[in-house]
Amino acid sequence: MKIWQKLGLMTLAAVLVAGGYILFVQHERHVSNAAATKAEAPKPVSEDDLSYVKQYLFATFDQAKQLEGTTVWVKAGYSLPYFPYAGAVEWSKPQGDLPATEKLQIKKLIKAAVPAKVDDRVAHGSRQYLVVFTMPDETGNAKPGEFAAPIGSAEGEQEQIVADQLFYYDDPKTIYSHWPKDVWDAVAAHEPEVGMSEAQTRMAVGILIESDSQEIGNRTVTYHAGPKTWVVSFSNDKATSVKQG
Repeated sequence: MKIWQKLGLMTLAAVLVAGGYILFVQHERHVSNAAATKAEAPKPVSEDDLSYVKQYLFATFDQAKQLEGTTVWVKAGYSLPYFPYAGAVEWSKPQGDLPATEKLQIKKLIKAAVPAKVDDRVAHGSRQYLVVFTMPDETGNAKPGEFAAPIGSAEGEQEQIVADQLFYYDDPKTIYSHWPKDVWDAVAAHEPEVGMSEAQTRMAVGILIESDSQEIGNRTVTYHAGPKTWVVSFSNDKATSVKQG
């Protein structure tokens, strides 16, 4: 992902003129004090900041097995590839990337070796850890068959589990219950709308982004959401322009 940020610095010269030095020092002290006061001002706490997002911090495969039989929702929208599973992962039949907030019923965790040519955005290691799950169709019923997606890997005795970065363990609608209905409608449609915050837009169209700045809430962001691309401009953390690329 590419982020560009340019900083400029100006220097002061010729300030030591007759009678001017004292005024200059006083002015600089005033500016410095004002800047320090501004820098120390605490950032307002939003309702999003107060929302509780559960994490398990799994360190091993055995710990992560407690996900078996649970329901999760995709946090890392449009960044996690998934594959059919029928006793083994069908690596040659990728199904695309799991949409943002997709609801998954986890059946079990497995270990599997990944073909070198498969890029599923999780380190292969000597073996990968995957969740096997079912997912609903447009009517809310489970789609036929089971699927698998990676949540970590191991190399020798070293294990890495990234499930906390990939999933919500509670329904996002309960986590962010203060978001209005029209926002959740846009999230369900996977379409950003003017007025949405960056967090709300990310919930709708995922985390694969490019942006023209690191200043969250005041920048233009390009979202790669599966087959669609969205370009959204934000000001004061509100989307002011939404275009499908």
